Amino acid sequence: MLFDVLLLLGLLIGIVFACSVFTNAIEWLGEKMNLSAGAVGSVLAAVGTALPETIVPIIAIISGFLATQNGGGMSAEAGNDIGIGAILGAPFMLGTLAMFISGLAVIIFTLMKKRGLEMHADVGQFYRDKTYFFIAYILGVGAAFIPAPFHDYKWIVAIALLGVYGLYLKSTFNADESKPDIDEHDLDPLMFTPKVEHPSMNAVLFQTGVGLALIIVFAHFFVHEIHTLSERFNLNALILSLIIIPIATELPEKFNSVVWLGKKKDTLAIGNLTGAMVFQSCIPVAVGVAFTPWVLNSQAMLSVLLCLVTSLVISLFAFRLGKKTSPFIFLLGGITYTVFVYMVVKPLFS
Repeated sequence: MLFDVLLLLGLLIGIVFACSVFTNAIEWLGEKMNLSAGAVGSVLAAVGTALPETIVPIIAIISGFLATQNGGGMSAEAGNDIGIGAILGAPFMLGTLAMFISGLAVIIFTLMKKRGLEMHADVGQFYRDKTYFFIAYILGVGAAFIPAPFHDYKWIVAIALLGVYGLYLKSTFNADESKPDIDEHDLDPLMFTPKVEHPSMNAVLFQTGVGLALIIVFAHFFVHEIHTLSERFNLNALILSLIIIPIATELPEKFNSVVWLGKKKDTLAIGNLTGAMVFQSCIPVAVGVAFTPWVLNSQAMLSVLLCLVTSLVISLFAFRLGKKTSPFIFLLGGITYTVFVYMVVKPLFS
């Protein structure tokens, strides 16, 4: 038991290091591509770090289907349950627990005198991300309420979700064309070439790839270790898919945001979260809608409701004073996440 806990902590340290490598490279990539901080955080960083956890539900759905076809192993129903739980769990975790950790990180960095308490970010990017998230998430969840006679047409919703993400990308890049690009004078030296003042694009791409690969590898073993502990405590598939898998696959990569918050790069940090919320509510949800029955039970709907309410409240109060906001509003995510975990876990012990 002690070994498992120490291994988990070691893997977490490895993920934090990998995130430092990745965030350092992704900033330089944004500078090389003449992108704004908003585009780098909401698109490049968000999509890059969201890929590992996007693969998890897809693998679960495919594994269940193949096992059913070949006989033995995980059933299609179990694969669908795990897949749907992981798909819905990712945006829920991002909109609640990840927001809480970001707010808490700012408070801690302030106490350490590494930054000020006020957060400064691209307000337009924040609300643009949130708007697309609400549209996609509500559209995806709404597909679960399509009457049975029309279930064969759910693929239309899946295509619409892909279209929403395409519009989001266009909107993000078009809106950022007139904004200042990332200034290389504000960047730390590229880790792989620390003595080179102007690293080459090849060096930047190489470090980006290595950083992302390290995140995926460490996250993979982190998931395995979390799974091992969950089996040891006899946690069921619901807990695994709605809570443990999103924490194991999504949260570690979001340490990118913590790294950026420590450097007072709030646009990159917040964009990394909100951009990932848009991606996770479009691409994985489109897969779930198209390739599973997409039936949401009461626990899944509870996560949806809490995610929407928390995101709405944070959106209403965050950055209401312009480009400044307090990190304390983001702590609301921790409250709603705790409420969800309590309501899901309590019946297991009653």
